[in-house]
Parts: sequence; C-alpha cells; structure tokens
Amino acid sequence: MMIKNYKCIVFLLLACFIFAMIPVSALQSTEQSLSDSLTRGSRFTITITGSPNTAYYVWLPGTFTMTGEQYDQPPVIAGGQADIEKDPEGGPYTIGSYQYNNGGGRTILDDVAPASADMSNTNYYAQVTTDEKGQAIVEFRTSVYTAIRSYSVKVENPQAPEKDNFLVEQKTYSRSASKPMINTPATTITTIPPQPTFTPSPTPTPTLPPEALPVVTAVPTTTPVPTKKAPMGAGIAVIATGICLIVLSGKRRFRQ
Repeated sequence: MMIKNYKCIVFLLLACFIFAMIPVSALQSTEQSLSDSLTRGSRFTITITGSPNTAYYVWLPGTFTMTGEQYDQPPVIAGGQADIEKDPEGGPYTIGSYQYNNGGGRTILDDVAPASADMSNTNYYAQVTTDEKGQAIVEFRTSVYTAIRSYSVKVENPQAPEKDNFLVEQKTYSRSASKPMINTPATTITTIPPQPTFTPSPTPTPTLPPEALPVVTAVPTTTPVPTKKAPMGAGIAVIATGICLIVLSGKRRFRQ
C-alpha cells in the first residue's frame, strides 16, 4: 500500500514539473518578432528607442478575451522598475483610460485581461519614460499561471500616436537567469592600492687623495704703466722757436 502511494506521489510531481515546463508561444512585437520561446517562470524585456524624455504606454493588446484567472493570465510587467509607472489597483486609472490609436474608442483597460482575485489588471500595462538618450527598458515576467498562447506587446506615444517613430526590441531570459534586470547601469570603481614612495638616495661625492688633486698655479697679473704725455707748454715753445728761425732765415735772403 505504501509503495502504491509513493508511486502516485512521484507521478503527480513529475506531471506538475512537465506542465510547468510547457513552452509558452513566442511573443510578437508590433515592431519586431521574437524567435525564442518562453517557458513558464522565465522573463523577457523590451527596449524602446524613441524620443528623449518621452512617456510611452506599453500593454499586452488583445488579451481581453482571457479570464485573468490562474493558468489563463498574460505575462505581467514586473514591479519596482525605474521610470515605469502603473495605475493603482483601485484606481484612478489614468493610464488605463487612454483611448489608443485606431482602437475605435477602446481604452487600454478594454484591451487587456480583466482583474482576478489574485492578479490586478493594472499589471498588464504601464507608462514608461525614456531617458535623455531616448531609451527605456520594460521587463515582463511569466509564472505557472501564464496561459499558453501567442502574445504581442504594443507601444504608443499618447502625445503623438501617428507621428512618433520608435523602435521596439525584445530579449528573452531563460528560467536559469535568476539575476534581476537593472535599468540603471552599475558603475564599477576599481581601487588601486597605494604604491610605496621611492626616494632616491643622494649620490656620494668621491673623495680623491691629496696627490690626485689638480695643482693650480697662480699667474701674476701685469698692470701696464701708462705713458706720460709731454706738457703742452713745452710743445708750444718748440713750435715758436721753429717759426722764428724760419723768419730770420727769410730776412737774410731778402737783404742779399
């Protein structure tokens, strides 16, 4: 009897594990299709590249046909993400009451799955604001209660639904990727240990023996003796004497 009960328990556990691992159909974005398949418990992100510092509405369109009950729920937008705002569970539904483009007057709340006892429908849509580079990342999560079907993600700028051009890219993470996504990139600071300060030792001045020192011979300096000039009076006397001799010689010649 115990063996039969043991086999039943093992069979139930194996069945639950297989059911949890049933792949969810690949999501398709309005901009780019997602080739990878999701499994229950995995997550995926969408990256919006549009206008800087601009608010965009993101939701899972066409899921209003689902009940929102367990095993019939769409993926949910993960909470606690930067620059992402949701409507309160009890309202007011500022984001959910938006009438999207080409919807014939339908609102976002009309286009998503209804709320249930264990899941609010405000988890199926949100408002995300891009950064100064025009980018924003939104993370969606799945669980064992996620329905097996195809989904799409719709992004729209409520201020310019027909004019704004943007790009939507998706990335899927398997169940083994347990690390949470962080919107703000972390800054790694590398600390370098202080290096020892090296002070060079002064180079010693070699001491030479007395016999190796150069001999300096002093050369006497000769001061030139200035030449004395003849007095001016003597020069004048010599000139006068010469003139007198010339005059006397001339007179003698004239008399002869």
